[in-house]
Amino acid sequence: MAVEFEGSRGYTLGVEEELHIVDVSTGELVPKIEEIMSRLPEDLEEAVSYELFQSVLEIKTPPCATVAEAEGHLRELRSRVGSWTAACGAALASAGTHPFSRYRDQKITDQERYRKVIKTLRWVAEREVIFGQHVHIAVPGKEEVIEAHNRLSEWAPLLLALSSNSPFWQGKDTGFESTRVKIFETFPRAGLPPAFPDYESFESYVDLMVDSGAMDDYTFCWWDVRPHAKIGTIELRILDSQTSVDHAVALTALTQCLVASSLSDSPKGPYHRELALENKWRASRHGLDAAFYDLQKRTNVPAREVARALVKELRPVSQDLRCEAELLNVLEIVEGGTGSQHQRRVYEESGDFLDVVAYLIEGTRPAMAEAPAEEQG
Repeated sequence: MAVEFEGSRGYTLGVEEELHIVDVSTGELVPKIEEIMSRLPEDLEEAVSYELFQSVLEIKTPPCATVAEAEGHLRELRSRVGSWTAACGAALASAGTHPFSRYRDQKITDQERYRKVIKTLRWVAEREVIFGQHVHIAVPGKEEVIEAHNRLSEWAPLLLALSSNSPFWQGKDTGFESTRVKIFETFPRAGLPPAFPDYESFESYVDLMVDSGAMDDYTFCWWDVRPHAKIGTIELRILDSQTSVDHAVALTALTQCLVASSLSDSPKGPYHRELALENKWRASRHGLDAAFYDLQKRTNVPAREVARALVKELRPVSQDLRCEAELLNVLEIVEGGTGSQHQRRVYEESGDFLDVVAYLIEGTRPAMAEAPAEEQG
């Protein structure tokens, strides 16, 4: 079965954010998605989606020509959807996990795809109360998407370290900077993807999995990076959801620049998956305090040093893509700390997870404004 891929030029992009719906007084996740969706105006219906649990919603930008355009949509969506959430007696918050809500307390979204996921995966899916940021970058064609797939997979550990924003799980500090990815790795066909030499190999993999009854189509490949044939993009899925919209935008710019850079050079072929797996483990455990093994240098290199060097290398590409300022904001994460580091500082100061949730709500809120009076009605 062919997996048709129709790409496009220009590295256009789109961003998706999975967000918490929380009760402002208790800080708990609350199943309000149906009420929120029923109130949304028509122009927001395509931009907001259900997820596996009723305490989660996803916002998504349309295809954008530049990172700045995507940022505008993210700010508007956080603002407007946040206002409608407030009208339902709840608030939006953004991080890779909720600090203390229990997965057993969450209600499943009553849709066929989600019912099938729960029936098939049971406890593995029942625990998946996690929140990610996905970035789509359009690429010209089949072979280009495989090259981008391999190169983004190489850089996935650094992208994870920069995005790490899930230190807490069910009321406990896990000791990990990204708890979210360790939970999601229990899914089948999750984690770092196979290293495909060409698009035909990807199609053969999909055929095998479909023929075996493992999945219905390639969208059940829940990898950290994957070709998204239906919309002609390479999709980065490893990022924790970001509390700060500035961080979300910086990581989007870094992703776009990495894809464009990878396709401007001669193809390098499959990536070294075993090494990437080791580096990903270090990123999930230590975040930006990790040291990644560099195969060419035959030594471990501190993650912050790797990030600074990569930003410097990509600046000319970012100028061509008109996202230099956004790319440079990656250095603010390097110097100022990741979301996990900020969450831990809040908890260390107060010892109360409610204060962490309040911080997440407030950190998500600066991009929000009051909805117009007609929307409040």
